[in-house]
Amino acid sequence: MGPSILARGLRLLTWSVLFATGTVSRSATAERLEEVEQVDLLQRNLELQNSPLERRRKASPMFWLHIPKCGTSFANTVMHLPQMCPGLKENVSLGDVEIWSECFEVAFWKLCPTLCDQSLVHCNRWPDGEGFTGIHQLLTDEKYSKHKGHLVALFRQPEQRLLSAYYDDRELFRTTDFVCSCCDKSKYNTDELSMEAFIQTWGSWETGQLVGKDASKEQLSLADVAKALERLEDGFAFVGLQEEWELSVCLFHTKFGGPCLAVDFDDIRPTRGQNSSTYDVHVLNGWTDDFDRKVYAKAKNIFESDLLKFGVSHETCKACYEEAGMSW
Repeated sequence: MGPSILARGLRLLTWSVLFATGTVSRSATAERLEEVEQVDLLQRNLELQNSPLERRRKASPMFWLHIPKCGTSFANTVMHLPQMCPGLKENVSLGDVEIWSECFEVAFWKLCPTLCDQSLVHCNRWPDGEGFTGIHQLLTDEKYSKHKGHLVALFRQPEQRLLSAYYDDRELFRTTDFVCSCCDKSKYNTDELSMEAFIQTWGSWETGQLVGKDASKEQLSLADVAKALERLEDGFAFVGLQEEWELSVCLFHTKFGGPCLAVDFDDIRPTRGQNSSTYDVHVLNGWTDDFDRKVYAKAKNIFESDLLKFGVSHETCKACYEEAGMSW
């Protein structure tokens, strides 16, 4: 029995006893019981508004904003919510190359309109944008206005995000002319960017995507940072952290419901040859991503506030982890 139901029952019992013993009059009891019913109705309405189902309704259709090297795999968690993608089997990972090919994101978004319920999730119809930004959508003012309140994203410590890209597929991020060579092997480029050029190309993407700018081609400013922080505060239904993967998955399910699945914890886009997600920043020669650091700090604050608000911790998430077949 829920606490609100138990409290209601105790209130009604108390006033019934008071009336039966003559402590209060019939009219006073009736008036008080009516007040109790009104308060209880208001409480039930508030509980409904704060339920996972209602939060999910408000967040639909969810828009998965994928920032480079900030958790490709979290798309599994989003797309496997109940009824989200009826054509996607529960145990099918979006990173299964035997099903989707090496270009699994391109393949999935092409099929998304037929696999998924577009009243529940936004499908990035390919090509929506060109090349890289077809997957890593830029929140232009028009796009942000349309999807405000429905955005879902993971963020990552900026220098670690950048180095994850640097040590990832050499042909994907470090070439002088970006080409997704897994999609077209004939376009493989052997010319590598210098570290300075790499930083200029791939730095500050968290800020850039939030304000609708390709950070590799457009100059960002402090005004863009302020705009990104505002959008983080007002436009996102969910903010998670790549470094806190398990808690991000658990928090997502706590907010929006649905079972915790094994595919929620898949790493479908690991950095090749790396067993650790922590990289030595000395190779950046002292450079720091000052723009993205501000955005990341805001995302971290939102995430940690939600953990407290929803009572989420590794201890409270044990049932989620066990449901997904994880040991903790």
